[in-house]
Parts: sequence; structure tokens; C-alpha cells
Amino acid sequence: MLNDRPLQIEVLINSPGPHDEVRIRQPFAALHSWGVNCRIHERPFLFNRCIRPHSLVIWQRPLPDRWERQMEHLQWLRERGCLLLTEWDDHPDLFTAAIQHQLQRTQMAPLVGCHAIHSSSPALAHALAPLNPITLVVENGVNSIPALRLEKHHSSELRLFIGNINRAEEHQDLVSELKSWATKTTQLTVVIVGDTQLANQLTPHMKVEQHPLLEYARYRQVLASCHIALLPLKKGRAQHCKTVIKWAEAAAESVAVVAGPELYSSVGHDASDDRTCAIGTNAITTMALTRQLARDRDARKKQVMAAHQWVGQEWSLDRLLGQRLGAYRNLWVRRQQLDQRLLERLGDRVPLLQQRSFAQ
Repeated sequence: MLNDRPLQIEVLINSPGPHDEVRIRQPFAALHSWGVNCRIHERPFLFNRCIRPHSLVIWQRPLPDRWERQMEHLQWLRERGCLLLTEWDDHPDLFTAAIQHQLQRTQMAPLVGCHAIHSSSPALAHALAPLNPITLVVENGVNSIPALRLEKHHSSELRLFIGNINRAEEHQDLVSELKSWATKTTQLTVVIVGDTQLANQLTPHMKVEQHPLLEYARYRQVLASCHIALLPLKKGRAQHCKTVIKWAEAAAESVAVVAGPELYSSVGHDASDDRTCAIGTNAITTMALTRQLARDRDARKKQVMAAHQWVGQEWSLDRLLGQRLGAYRNLWVRRQQLDQRLLERLGDRVPLLQQRSFAQ
């Protein structure tokens, strides 16, 4: 009987950094605190030292050097009764040219050569379905939602947060509007995390507080010190495959959000039709909405209150953890069926898999 194997989880972090905190470290640490048998391993790792037989293996963004290497990993895991899930957070088109080339050269091996894809975006799951139709979608949750802080919005100063990783192109569209705004006020400080080019362009013209890429806890502290955050995401299928976690983090820290036209319309208003995120269609309208929120503190506080309440109700990690655990348990019970689906999908491309059975 397959069901007599208890669920145990091995998480492999291939690309460590601040970006893995919400997707990997926090949820699996929380599951561990619930008594779930799960462990996290950072590269470099050796399978035979860190992966126990009969484990659910979740591998964050693997990048094998060739197709055959991925198949070797997959077969090693199958022979020990392990399921392999590839954790993938972005559309392949958003990766650097070097990573895109490696994916193409290996025939998209990390996405094809696994039992299922582990993602936080339904749109990304749909986009990747031609490569692997089986995807586990688990929502990103916000760990630690502080109490609502409206008093900071009484300040005459305004701190504007821009801290979106790998969004230099979107940030560039804001430069002229930000410079124009700076000529009309001395109370504005632009708080920039990570985008050195943007900071250098704005520094001669306005007050800028520049930070390098930050550890997650420090990132949340800097965000919490601000009043408005800009998320100027452009339209496009690849961008639509991201998640609204940055909006949720800002809302948790009582920060009003003004966002671009893609993705964030889903959190523009809550069920009561209260505005929870201001949506601009381009750089001009985005900055116009930002200046409006800067002037109208009552409207800003109302938006902050609605967003903070909604995030607490639906995006809290604690609230989402049970759904995540249930999804993992459901996959684990069905592991033999999922392995059979994998063999059928890969077919003659990997004859070795057909010759070796999934360990029970």
C-alpha cells in the first residue's frame, strides 16, 4: 500500500536569495513548526546525503546543464520512491538571455522532466501546461501582518517606495514624471531598493534614499517606513504570470499601492468595492494617481485600511498554510498515479525510465 508512507518533504534551494523567503523558507519553516517532516537544503547538495527515500522533493528552479542530467536525477529519485516537483516562479521569457538559452538547449528539461510543476500563479501554470500539464499552484502568503498603522500617514513628509527586482525598464518610464513632481515639492523622498541606475538618475534632482538589495526582514522594515509604493508592471503575458505578493506585503505594512496596468487589477477593489490598489494605465496616469494619494490623506488612509483588512483575511501565511499542506498530502497519496502519467508523457524519449519501476 502506498498510503502507509508518511509525508516527508525535502526542499532544494538552487537559487538562494531574498526572493526565496516568501516562496520557500517561510512556508516550509511554518510547516515544520506544525509538525510536518520537512527539511530545507541549499546548494551545493548531494542527493544521497540530503534526500531520504520516499520523499516529496521540491526543487527550486533547477538548471541542469543538459537533458540527460535531469533524467539521471529523475530516475535516481524514482528508484527511491520520491516525487519530484520543480518549483518555478516566473515565465521563462522573463529570465536573462543566458538562462533562456540554457533552457532551450536542454529542451526545457527542468519543467518537462519532473512529476509536476510547483508554482504560485495560475496564469503561469496555464502558460507552462504545454511543457507539463500537471501543476500544483499554492498561493504566496504574507508572514507577519503588523497592526494597521494609519498614524504615519499624518506626516507632512512623503516617502515613496520603489523596490521591484528586475524592473528597471518599468522604472525608467517614471523618471521624467518623478523629476517633474520634485520641482513642485520639497517634502518628497524616493526610497529605492536595488535599482542603482534609477537612484543615480534621480539623485541630482530630488531627495533619494538608496538601498542595495536587502535581506527580507530589512526589506519589510524599509517598506514599512514609507507611505506609498509604486508597482509599475507593464502589460504582457509573461508579466501576467507573476503574483500580487508585493501588493500584499505593502498592504500588510499599511502602505498604499499604485500599480501598473498588468496583474494588479485583480486586487484593485475588495468585495465591498472599496479601492485597495490604485491602477494606472501608463507612467503619466500612474504618477497622477500617486500625486493624488499624496495630497488626499483621507483617501489614502481609506485605501490602506481596506487593503490591510483584505490581506489579513486572505493572504496571511497562517490562513493559507492548511491549503498548502492539504495539496501536498493529496499529491503524495497519488504519487504512483503521477509517476505513471510522467512515463506516459515522456514516452520513448527516456527509455531508461520505462525500464525502472517507481519504488513503493
